[in-house]
Amino acid sequence: MADIFAGAQSVFGPLPLLYIALGVLVGIIFGAIPGLTGTIGISLFLPLSYTMSPSSALLFLTAIFCGGEFGGSISAILIGTPGTNAAAATMMDGYPLAKQGKARKALLMALAASTFGGIFSACVLLFGAPAIAEFTVNFGPAEFFTLAVFGLSIISSVSGDNIWKGMISGCIGVLISLVGIDSMTGTYRLTFGNINMVRGLSLIPVLMGLFAVPSILEKIADCYRKKMEEKVVVEMDYKDGLSMKEIRGVTKTMVRSSVVGTIVGAIPGTGTGLASFLSYDLARKGSKRKENFGKGELEGIAASESANNAVTAGALIPLFTLGIPGSPSAAVLIGAFMIHGMVPGPSLFHDQGPLIYAVMIGMFVANLFMLLEGRFLSRVFALITKVPDTVLAPILLMLCAAGAYSANNAVFDIGVFLICGFISFVIGKLGFPVMPISLGYVLGSLAEFNLRRALVLSEGSWSIFVTRPISCFFLVITVVSVILTQKKCMDLLKGLLSKMGVGK
Repeated sequence: MADIFAGAQSVFGPLPLLYIALGVLVGIIFGAIPGLTGTIGISLFLPLSYTMSPSSALLFLTAIFCGGEFGGSISAILIGTPGTNAAAATMMDGYPLAKQGKARKALLMALAASTFGGIFSACVLLFGAPAIAEFTVNFGPAEFFTLAVFGLSIISSVSGDNIWKGMISGCIGVLISLVGIDSMTGTYRLTFGNINMVRGLSLIPVLMGLFAVPSILEKIADCYRKKMEEKVVVEMDYKDGLSMKEIRGVTKTMVRSSVVGTIVGAIPGTGTGLASFLSYDLARKGSKRKENFGKGELEGIAASESANNAVTAGALIPLFTLGIPGSPSAAVLIGAFMIHGMVPGPSLFHDQGPLIYAVMIGMFVANLFMLLEGRFLSRVFALITKVPDTVLAPILLMLCAAGAYSANNAVFDIGVFLICGFISFVIGKLGFPVMPISLGYVLGSLAEFNLRRALVLSEGSWSIFVTRPISCFFLVITVVSVILTQKKCMDLLKGLLSKMGVGK
């Protein structure tokens, strides 16, 4: 209880509340701009957290995370262009409603559902994460290694249709994590004689390159191809509100979708897109108005928005308790923890209890600010969709370069940022997923370091990984996870061969 009160004191002060309000505003803006996400917003503003206290920095960045998920619904509803992947499900009913002259009603439903889902998952995070942390506080090198292996096995579930491309991406991430001095022998690895690489590749330039640059380059390419020169924004009738009867009519859907979103968010590597479409499909199948879905149904908006915002706090559960990011935004948030000298994982609640409780309480406050800001500033947010991409793209690229430089005040990091971004863009065009690279980068060094520590403790015996119960458990679920993924891939292959007439 002492940690909870200490965390609450860190939140309810003038400056922390200001950071939360500002973070929500930034997140909504980045979410509302098509092609940008809260992940990119966190990446861009991560360098600013250097000068903040740890609590203020994490409150600010997690508020961006919360606001970004709702922001994606603004452009999805107003111009039929999802600001985020998860908002694609919102667009299916939101844009038809906007064309019917009910844009404000659709936005208010998205806002109410987003707030509900965010608060629901924040409750689960507050009361569930500490219990999990109590279980994991006694982890040793063997447990950390097998946990990292389990995290790496998630690559198989985020690789899309081609698991081999996902594995190659994961290997690229692991190789990036091994650049620099070997912490146990002091030898140089993969430095290619460049003194700047001795310290390794910094977290911020790498993550900013992986996630921000591809989206910016896509915007530049779209401008060049003249694909986005016209933006038609639906005008809103600001007298068209949302009644309590309409909210009560979708309460059951919001509860169900919030549960789905929290569970999906707690599974590393899944993301808001899966939660949003899964909840939308469940709502459509269980609705008495299923024939109206896709034509302008409020229940469809409620289902997708409550689910994707429930992912936000859900994705922090594996991050806080196991050190595994549950989403791309959570992967970038690891950088904020490390900047302030914290390592996400089983010992985090024990070492930084007040700070973690401050973040969890801050999630509640961020969702309340999102409700207020979304309610009173909706007409201002609508103007964001009119920003020309020819102006937006170069500004974002310069901000990214400045953020990369500020990581170590080194021009070399700008080169790392640009090279990682270009590689991410190219492999994305070739069908290689980017998320496995970030997983490999974050977990690769953790796996290697703890593997060697465990073997030193066991005097070279690999039996340590199967004789310790928790370690053995992680190995078992890793094998099961891989087998299930392989079965899915084999089923897809058999179906494809059957359609081609092979094997008949």
